Amino acid sequence: MTKYLMILAALFALIACGGDDEVKWVTDQTYADLEWSPLSEKLMTWQAAMDYCEAMGARLPNIDELRKIIINCPGSTYGGACPVSAPDCLNSDCRKHEDCRCGDGSADSYSALGEGKNIWLWSSSSLVGSTNVAWNVYFSYGSVNYSNKSSYDHARCVR
Repeated sequence: MTKYLMILAALFALIACGGDDEVKWVTDQTYADLEWSPLSEKLMTWQAAMDYCEAMGARLPNIDELRKIIINCPGSTYGGACPVSAPDCLNSDCRKHEDCRCGDGSADSYSALGEGKNIWLWSSSSLVGSTNVAWNVYFSYGSVNYSNKSSYDHARCVR
């Protein structure tokens, strides 16, 4: 009987602690005073990314919050020369090519959270004037861009 109680207690402890599937959030005041989820394993559409974040009790970051994790690219990081900002400047005229990316993409990383090259991250911010397009960041060049919401990018959720 004691053996069965010990097994039940161990199972209860494992379930109560969330097991190995628990999301490991990144907490750091430098990144928009938010906790950031790990990078999604799969590429997904914008709506799937919104749903993915909601399912974990979180949300997609807006474009300003996403720009706060850009490093080694002074124009693209939040507060830099790139004028894209929520909610004031989200139309296509706000994205000036020379101000919203680093020229040669030579930095080892443009992400404070460790995204490698060839990683795109969705933001929750939509392009003004188009319900089918949302802002994102491409970490190969530290660039602030926008893509059709049916495209496939990665997500990092915030809370």
